[in-house]
Amino acid sequence: MQDIDKILVLGPHTDDGELGCGGTIAKLVEAGKEVHYAAFSIAEDSVPAGLPKDILVSEIQAASRVLGIAPDNLLIYRYPVRKFPQQRQEILEDLVKLRNRIQPD
Repeated sequence: MQDIDKILVLGPHTDDGELGCGGTIAKLVEAGKEVHYAAFSIAEDSVPAGLPKDILVSEIQAASRVLGIAPDNLLIYRYPVRKFPQQRQEILEDLVKLRNRIQPD
């Protein structure tokens, strides 16, 4: 991983990146790598009753801070949870834009 300096972590939902590879993210940041994290859904429809619908936004922001991801490197999309197949083209276009803008190694 010495030749890799810019990393793009993709998570379908908020918390997937942190839970799936949080330790790796923290080590990469600690090693001075530039880590970007994109989550494609805040899963508002899955939030239990009584909690704010956008609670997962504040949670991913807090988790990203703990992991050392720069605030500007956190990208949160608001695609509806469980509707990715219907949003396939839009998600693909956003992925292409991310690749072109960030140019991960």
